[in-house]
Amino acid sequence: MLPEGLALQHFIQQETAYRVASAPAFTKLLTFYQLEARYRYSADLRFTVIGRVAYDPIYDLQNLTKTNPFQDRFASSTPGTVEDADAFDAEIREIYGDFSFENTDLRIGKQIIRWGVIEGFRITDELNPIDFNEFILRVLTDRYIPLWMLKLDHYFDRSALQFIWIPELVFHRPAPEGTEFEQFQKPPGLQEPAKTFEHTEAGLRFSTYLAGFDLAFSYFDGWDDFPTASQILFGFGGGGQSPNAPARYHRIRTFGLAFTKSLGNELIKGEFAYVHGRAFGTVAAANRTEMKRPQLKYALGWDTRAPFGVETFFQFSQQWIQDHQDEIIADELDSGGSLTLRKKLMNERLLLKLLAIYIVNDEEVLIRPRIDYRWNDHLLLSFGADIFEGKEGNIQQDDFRFIGFFDKNDRIYTVLRYSF
Repeated sequence: MLPEGLALQHFIQQETAYRVASAPAFTKLLTFYQLEARYRYSADLRFTVIGRVAYDPIYDLQNLTKTNPFQDRFASSTPGTVEDADAFDAEIREIYGDFSFENTDLRIGKQIIRWGVIEGFRITDELNPIDFNEFILRVLTDRYIPLWMLKLDHYFDRSALQFIWIPELVFHRPAPEGTEFEQFQKPPGLQEPAKTFEHTEAGLRFSTYLAGFDLAFSYFDGWDDFPTASQILFGFGGGGQSPNAPARYHRIRTFGLAFTKSLGNELIKGEFAYVHGRAFGTVAAANRTEMKRPQLKYALGWDTRAPFGVETFFQFSQQWIQDHQDEIIADELDSGGSLTLRKKLMNERLLLKLLAIYIVNDEEVLIRPRIDYRWNDHLLLSFGADIFEGKEGNIQQDDFRFIGFFDKNDRIYTVLRYSF
């Protein structure tokens, strides 16, 4: 019997992936056990620990060139061995304490905090960096890297003010070199900011309900989690680095607005962000290695119910670089959209899902059909596919394609989860 106030949730999950588009092969045989322990000491004091132990022997069972035969996409200097993809991994993903006072909540510890209302497009939601170990194919909680943070929420009558302080400096984590979803690496000679108090990150978010809208105004003073590559795009490409301008991270300030509005069974939502201080990499032939330009990001979403009870989610996003110059690698206006369809059957034991993400500028799409079947209260079976469509591009010629880069990596996969 568990001690009073302690609740445990745990599961074991097995994931298998098989590449089907080109050079067919098994690329994942991941098994992990996750334990979530929540202890309620009192009404005002609670503790949470989420830990995971994982094992994926795929790189031990077969040659790397079979798991990832497409390494000729990279510069010749790219290592041909997997250096950081260990078969065994154990980590405490989240650990924090919750303290409640009158009209105020305080959470201290390693955690994930989401500010956005548009899922998948990071407009105002840029607090936690991304782990690209499996591109963007894992669920959000697995893609986000938990950080040590302090979160303070103070509640008014119909409003709330949230303060975030992040003393830990962690940036986007690329997939290990040589692995299947290696797409970018940290550039050689990358300069990281010193771990000092002045380099910590902080943010404010004020949320309220006004005229039928849930509104949130935010300000974040932190770091761009992608470095600006000096004449080298994400660590690849020719031309070398200028000794006077090594690759580095840049401090940015983001002013954001998010809203949701319920219209019966419909829900509209949106996010807007103005980013000051963002630096953009330039082509190798440019006289300058980076240019700072203001950036405007925005996204709109519509949640509705289509015929036959199909839950439907539309989203559209754009990013606009003000005062754009031809030397900047990124497009002046970058557009993308997503469509999600969900249908529950058999008394909600069967879930059919389809996600499609379309990048307008490069005419590339990621299609993700999936079937979830809940056998009983403990066992969940899933089968799905990840289909990449688009031009592969050429990183060495500053022709970067986010989705089309993996055009040869289409795969099918299975997931088996047993919850205790």
